[in-house]
Amino acid sequence: VIIKCSHAISSYNTILWYQQSIADTNLKLIGFAFYKNPTIEDQFKEHFEIRGDGEIEASLQLLSDPENSAVYYCAASKTQ
Repeated sequence: VIIKCSHAISSYNTILWYQQSIADTNLKLIGFAFYKNPTIEDQFKEHFEIRGDGEIEASLQLLSDPENSAVYYCAASKTQ
């Protein structure tokens, strides 16, 4: 599964990805695309891949793992 996210705010350079599972409704940061440099939090490295350019678009790929059933959110941000 690949989820895509994009924005058109020229001053924003980061797209962040969050997971909200059924068992735990807190949002967990999976990782982010800052310009063309993706970063994934350690606990998610085996389960997800982030690609793209935080200035325009990014994608989150869910690697084959049935425990990843959840709601996923993306957010655009301006990082300095």
